[in-house]
Amino acid sequence: MRFKLRHMEVFRAVMLTGSINAASKLLFVSQPAVSKLVSHIETTLGLRLFERSKGRLVPTTEAHALFREVEQVYQAAVRVDEFAHALSLGPASLLRVTCSASLAMSVVAPALVDLKKKLPALTVNWQTTLMADMPMELLSKEAEVAISAMPVTHEHLNNVPFMSGNMVCAMPKGHRLAAQKSVALADLVDEPVVLFKRDIPFGTVIAQACQQAGVELKSTIDVMRADQALALVEGGLGVTIVDNFATTGSSLVIRPLRENIELTAHFVYSRFTPPSRNASLFMQAVYRRAESLKRAIPDASLPQ
Repeated sequence: MRFKLRHMEVFRAVMLTGSINAASKLLFVSQPAVSKLVSHIETTLGLRLFERSKGRLVPTTEAHALFREVEQVYQAAVRVDEFAHALSLGPASLLRVTCSASLAMSVVAPALVDLKKKLPALTVNWQTTLMADMPMELLSKEAEVAISAMPVTHEHLNNVPFMSGNMVCAMPKGHRLAAQKSVALADLVDEPVVLFKRDIPFGTVIAQACQQAGVELKSTIDVMRADQALALVEGGLGVTIVDNFATTGSSLVIRPLRENIELTAHFVYSRFTPPSRNASLFMQAVYRRAESLKRAIPDASLPQ
Protein backbone atom coordinates (compact mmCIF):
# COMPACT_ATOMS: atom_id res chain seq x y z
CA MET A 1 0.00 0.00 0.00
CA ARG A 2 1.58 3.28 -1.11
CA PHE A 3 -0.89 5.57 0.64
CA LYS A 4 -1.00 4.29 4.20
CA LEU A 5 -3.43 5.15 6.99
CA ARG A 6 -0.83 7.37 8.69
CA HIS A 7 -0.35 9.21 5.40
CA MET A 8 -4.11 9.76 5.17
CA GLU A 9 -4.20 11.14 8.71
CA VAL A 10 -1.44 13.67 8.04
CA PHE A 11 -2.83 14.63 4.62
CA ARG A 12 -6.28 15.17 6.13
CA ALA A 13 -4.86 17.34 8.92
CA VAL A 14 -3.05 19.57 6.42
CA MET A 15 -6.17 19.85 4.25
CA LEU A 16 -8.27 20.87 7.25
CA THR A 17 -5.82 23.38 8.73
CA GLY A 18 -4.04 24.74 5.64
CA SER A 19 -0.55 24.77 7.16
CA ILE A 20 2.20 22.50 8.48
CA ASN A 21 2.23 24.34 11.80
CA ALA A 22 -1.49 23.97 12.45
CA ALA A 23 -1.48 20.34 11.29
CA SER A 24 1.35 19.49 13.66
CA LYS A 25 -0.63 20.96 16.57
CA LEU A 26 -3.73 19.03 15.54
CA LEU A 27 -1.75 15.78 15.44
CA PHE A 28 0.50 16.54 18.44
CA VAL A 29 3.69 15.95 16.43
CA SER A 30 6.56 18.21 15.36
CA GLN A 31 6.42 20.49 12.34
CA PRO A 32 9.47 18.87 10.68
CA ALA A 33 7.82 15.46 10.98
CA VAL A 34 4.65 16.67 9.24
CA SER A 35 6.61 18.54 6.55
CA LYS A 36 8.76 15.50 5.87
CA LEU A 37 5.76 13.19 5.63
CA VAL A 38 3.89 15.52 3.26
CA SER A 39 6.91 15.56 0.93
CA HIS A 40 7.15 11.78 1.21
CA ILE A 41 3.46 11.39 0.30
CA GLU A 42 3.84 13.56 -2.80
CA THR A 43 6.96 11.69 -3.88
CA THR A 44 5.45 8.26 -3.27
CA LEU A 45 2.21 9.05 -5.08
CA GLY A 46 3.87 11.03 -7.84
CA LEU A 47 1.38 13.87 -7.28
CA ARG A 48 1.74 17.55 -6.53
CA LEU A 49 -0.79 17.93 -3.72
CA PHE A 50 0.04 21.42 -2.42
CA GLU A 51 1.36 24.69 -3.76
CA ARG A 52 3.44 26.68 -1.28
CA SER A 53 2.25 30.29 -0.95
CA LYS A 54 3.22 32.75 1.81
CA GLY A 55 3.64 30.09 4.47
CA ARG A 56 0.45 28.26 3.59
CA LEU A 57 -0.22 25.12 1.62
CA VAL A 58 -2.76 25.61 -1.16
CA PRO A 59 -4.37 22.29 -2.20
CA THR A 60 -4.24 21.34 -5.86
CA THR A 61 -7.18 19.92 -7.80
CA GLU A 62 -5.75 16.44 -7.20
CA ALA A 63 -5.57 17.11 -3.46
CA HIS A 64 -9.25 18.07 -3.29
CA ALA A 65 -10.21 14.91 -5.19
CA LEU A 66 -8.08 12.77 -2.89
CA PHE A 67 -9.47 14.47 0.21
CA ARG A 68 -13.01 13.43 -0.67
CA GLU A 69 -11.93 9.79 -0.69
CA VAL A 70 -9.82 10.10 2.44
CA GLU A 71 -12.69 11.71 4.36
CA GLN A 72 -14.92 8.71 3.64
CA VAL A 73 -12.23 6.39 5.04
CA TYR A 74 -11.77 8.62 8.08
CA GLN A 75 -15.48 8.73 8.90
CA ALA A 76 -15.66 4.95 8.52
CA ALA A 77 -12.76 4.64 10.98
CA VAL A 78 -14.60 6.91 13.44
CA ARG A 79 -17.64 4.65 13.23
CA VAL A 80 -15.45 1.59 13.91
CA ASP A 81 -13.94 3.34 16.92
CA GLU A 82 -17.40 4.21 18.27
CA PHE A 83 -18.55 0.65 17.65
CA ALA A 84 -15.53 -0.79 19.49
CA HIS A 85 -16.15 1.53 22.42
CA ALA A 86 -19.80 0.49 22.59
CA LEU A 87 -18.80 -3.19 22.52
CA SER A 88 -16.44 -2.59 25.42
CA LEU A 89 -19.46 -1.47 27.43
CA GLY A 90 -21.32 -4.66 26.53
CA PRO A 91 -23.18 -5.90 23.43
CA ALA A 92 -26.51 -4.68 24.80
CA SER A 93 -25.32 -1.05 24.89
CA LEU A 94 -25.47 -0.37 21.13
CA LEU A 95 -28.29 0.09 18.61
CA ARG A 96 -27.78 0.89 14.92
CA VAL A 97 -30.85 1.94 12.95
CA THR A 98 -31.58 3.47 9.58
CA CYS A 99 -34.80 4.81 8.09
CA SER A 100 -36.48 6.44 5.14
CA ALA A 101 -36.17 10.22 5.38
CA SER A 102 -39.96 10.57 5.30
CA LEU A 103 -40.25 8.70 8.59
CA ALA A 104 -37.33 10.34 10.38
CA MET A 105 -38.93 13.31 12.10
CA SER A 106 -42.54 12.19 12.50
CA VAL A 107 -41.96 8.58 13.60
CA VAL A 108 -38.37 7.54 14.31
CA ALA A 109 -37.17 10.58 16.27
CA PRO A 110 -40.05 10.45 18.81
CA ALA A 111 -39.52 6.70 19.19
CA LEU A 112 -35.81 7.18 19.90
CA VAL A 113 -36.61 9.85 22.49
CA ASP A 114 -38.95 7.38 24.18
CA LEU A 115 -36.34 4.61 24.06
CA LYS A 116 -33.49 6.77 25.40
CA LYS A 117 -35.59 7.86 28.36
CA LYS A 118 -35.95 4.20 29.31
CA LEU A 119 -32.37 3.23 28.41
CA PRO A 120 -30.23 6.36 28.94
CA ALA A 121 -26.96 4.43 28.66
CA LEU A 122 -27.85 3.07 25.22
CA THR A 123 -25.58 4.24 22.38
CA VAL A 124 -27.68 4.85 19.24
CA ASN A 125 -26.27 5.24 15.76
CA TRP A 126 -29.07 6.60 13.55
CA GLN A 127 -29.06 7.63 9.90
CA THR A 128 -31.47 8.13 7.02
CA THR A 129 -30.95 6.37 3.74
CA LEU A 130 -32.54 5.49 0.42
CA MET A 131 -34.54 2.27 0.29
CA ALA A 132 -32.22 0.98 -2.43
CA ASP A 133 -29.28 1.14 0.00
CA MET A 134 -31.01 -0.58 2.92
CA PRO A 135 -30.21 -4.21 1.94
CA MET A 136 -26.47 -3.59 1.91
CA GLU A 137 -26.58 -1.65 5.18
CA LEU A 138 -28.59 -4.37 6.92
CA LEU A 139 -26.72 -7.38 5.54
CA SER A 140 -23.32 -5.78 6.23
CA LYS A 141 -24.56 -5.04 9.79
CA GLU A 142 -24.05 -1.31 9.38
CA ALA A 143 -27.62 -1.16 10.67
CA GLU A 144 -29.58 -3.73 12.67
CA VAL A 145 -33.05 -2.62 11.67
CA ALA A 146 -34.46 -0.28 9.04
CA ILE A 147 -37.74 1.65 9.09
CA SER A 148 -38.83 1.86 5.48
CA ALA A 149 -41.72 3.78 3.94
CA MET A 150 -42.28 0.85 1.55
CA PRO A 151 -41.30 -2.85 1.59
CA VAL A 152 -37.68 -3.60 0.72
CA THR A 153 -37.65 -6.59 -1.59
CA HIS A 154 -34.69 -8.90 -0.91
CA GLU A 155 -34.52 -12.66 -0.35
CA HIS A 156 -32.42 -12.28 2.79
CA LEU A 157 -34.54 -9.62 4.51
CA ASN A 158 -37.68 -9.81 6.62
CA ASN A 159 -40.34 -7.14 6.08
CA VAL A 160 -42.92 -6.53 8.81
CA PRO A 161 -45.70 -4.06 7.92
CA PHE A 162 -46.65 -1.81 10.83
CA MET A 163 -48.10 1.49 9.59
CA SER A 164 -50.35 2.60 6.73
CA GLY A 165 -50.15 5.81 4.76
CA ASN A 166 -51.05 7.52 1.51
CA MET A 167 -49.61 9.84 -1.06
CA VAL A 168 -51.08 13.33 -0.65
CA CYS A 169 -50.94 16.70 -2.36
CA ALA A 170 -49.21 19.52 -0.47
CA MET A 171 -49.72 23.15 -1.45
CA PRO A 172 -49.35 26.66 -0.01
CA LYS A 173 -52.18 28.30 1.89
CA GLY A 174 -54.50 30.21 -0.44
CA HIS A 175 -53.80 27.93 -3.41
CA ARG A 176 -56.76 27.51 -5.75
CA LEU A 177 -56.94 23.77 -4.97
CA ALA A 178 -56.96 24.31 -1.21
CA ALA A 179 -60.74 24.81 -1.27
CA GLN A 180 -61.23 21.23 -2.50
CA LYS A 181 -61.57 18.34 -0.05
CA SER A 182 -59.46 16.14 -2.32
CA VAL A 183 -57.26 16.59 -5.38
CA ALA A 184 -57.21 14.50 -8.53
CA LEU A 185 -54.01 13.99 -10.50
CA ALA A 186 -55.80 15.61 -13.46
CA ASP A 187 -56.16 18.80 -11.38
CA LEU A 188 -52.36 19.14 -11.40
CA VAL A 189 -51.77 19.01 -15.16
CA ASP A 190 -51.45 22.79 -15.52
CA GLU A 191 -49.75 23.29 -12.14
CA PRO A 192 -46.01 23.57 -11.46
CA VAL A 193 -45.35 20.31 -9.61
CA VAL A 194 -42.31 19.15 -7.64
CA LEU A 195 -42.01 15.38 -8.07
CA PHE A 196 -39.83 12.52 -6.90
CA LYS A 197 -37.33 11.18 -9.42
CA ARG A 198 -38.97 8.40 -11.39
CA ASP A 199 -36.23 5.86 -10.68
CA ILE A 200 -36.86 5.76 -6.90
CA PRO A 201 -39.83 3.90 -5.34
CA PHE A 202 -41.96 6.96 -4.55
CA GLY A 203 -41.41 8.33 -8.04
CA THR A 204 -42.28 4.99 -9.62
CA VAL A 205 -45.53 4.74 -7.62
CA ILE A 206 -46.60 8.24 -8.69
CA ALA A 207 -45.66 7.62 -12.33
CA GLN A 208 -47.72 4.42 -12.38
CA ALA A 209 -50.73 6.20 -10.86
CA CYS A 210 -50.47 8.96 -13.47
CA GLN A 211 -50.29 6.39 -16.25
CA GLN A 212 -53.40 4.62 -14.96
CA ALA A 213 -55.22 7.95 -14.72
CA GLY A 214 -54.15 8.96 -18.23
CA VAL A 215 -52.37 12.02 -16.83
CA GLU A 216 -48.92 13.37 -17.63
CA LEU A 217 -47.32 15.62 -15.03
CA LYS A 218 -44.16 17.58 -15.76
CA SER A 219 -41.86 18.12 -12.83
CA THR A 220 -40.39 21.56 -12.20
CA ILE A 221 -37.65 20.04 -10.02
CA ASP A 222 -36.96 16.35 -9.39
CA VAL A 223 -36.19 15.46 -5.78
CA MET A 224 -35.05 12.42 -3.82
CA ARG A 225 -36.72 13.20 -0.49
CA ALA A 226 -40.09 14.46 0.70
CA ASP A 227 -38.58 17.15 2.93
CA GLN A 228 -36.89 18.63 -0.14
CA ALA A 229 -40.21 18.72 -2.01
CA LEU A 230 -42.02 20.32 0.92
CA ALA A 231 -39.32 22.96 1.32
CA LEU A 232 -39.56 23.90 -2.36
CA VAL A 233 -43.33 24.23 -2.13
CA GLU A 234 -43.00 26.35 0.99
CA GLY A 235 -40.67 28.53 -1.06
CA GLY A 236 -43.35 29.07 -3.68
CA LEU A 237 -42.49 26.51 -6.36
CA GLY A 238 -46.02 25.20 -6.89
CA VAL A 239 -47.36 21.99 -5.34
CA THR A 240 -46.05 18.50 -4.69
CA ILE A 241 -47.12 14.90 -4.18
CA VAL A 242 -45.51 13.24 -1.16
CA ASP A 243 -46.27 10.55 1.39
CA ASN A 244 -48.24 11.66 4.42
CA PHE A 245 -45.55 10.17 6.69
CA ALA A 246 -43.55 13.31 5.92
CA THR A 247 -46.31 15.91 6.30
CA THR A 248 -46.86 15.64 10.05
CA GLY A 249 -46.48 19.14 11.46
CA SER A 250 -46.20 20.80 8.05
CA SER A 251 -47.56 24.33 7.67
CA LEU A 252 -48.70 23.56 4.11
CA VAL A 253 -52.24 22.66 3.12
CA ILE A 254 -52.49 18.87 2.74
CA ARG A 255 -55.21 17.28 0.63
CA PRO A 256 -55.75 13.55 -0.10
CA LEU A 257 -55.48 12.32 -3.66
CA ARG A 258 -58.66 10.93 -5.20
CA GLU A 259 -56.60 8.16 -6.76
CA ASN A 260 -55.79 6.94 -3.22
CA ILE A 261 -52.18 5.80 -3.64
CA GLU A 262 -51.69 3.64 -0.54
CA LEU A 263 -48.38 3.01 1.23
CA THR A 264 -47.29 0.69 4.02
CA ALA A 265 -44.28 1.34 6.24
CA HIS A 266 -42.22 -1.71 7.22
CA PHE A 267 -39.68 -2.85 9.76
CA VAL A 268 -36.86 -4.48 7.81
CA TYR A 269 -34.10 -6.68 9.25
CA SER A 270 -31.83 -9.57 8.26
CA ARG A 271 -33.20 -13.12 8.11
CA PHE A 272 -29.81 -14.34 9.36
CA THR A 273 -29.73 -12.36 12.60
CA PRO A 274 -32.76 -12.06 14.91
CA PRO A 275 -33.26 -8.52 16.23
CA SER A 276 -31.53 -7.84 19.52
CA ARG A 277 -33.46 -6.90 22.63
CA ASN A 278 -32.66 -3.24 22.00
CA ALA A 279 -33.85 -3.47 18.39
CA SER A 280 -37.09 -5.09 19.53
CA LEU A 281 -37.65 -2.36 22.11
CA PHE A 282 -36.98 0.25 19.43
CA MET A 283 -39.51 -1.32 17.07
CA GLN A 284 -42.08 -1.40 19.86
CA ALA A 285 -41.46 2.31 20.48
CA VAL A 286 -41.90 3.03 16.75
CA TYR A 287 -45.13 1.05 16.73
CA ARG A 288 -46.45 3.02 19.71
CA ARG A 289 -45.69 6.20 17.80
CA ALA A 290 -47.63 4.85 14.80
CA GLU A 291 -50.55 4.11 17.17
CA SER A 292 -50.47 7.68 18.48
CA LEU A 293 -50.71 8.92 14.88
CA LYS A 294 -53.67 6.52 14.38
CA ARG A 295 -51.92 4.82 11.46
CA ALA A 296 -50.71 1.60 13.08
CA ILE A 297 -51.61 -1.70 11.45
CA PRO A 298 -53.51 -3.69 14.12
CA ASP A 299 -51.70 -6.70 15.60
CA ALA A 300 -48.46 -6.14 13.65
CA SER A 301 -46.14 -9.12 14.06
CA LEU A 302 -43.32 -7.46 15.97
CA PRO A 303 -40.33 -9.57 17.02
CA GLN A 304 -40.13 -10.02 20.78
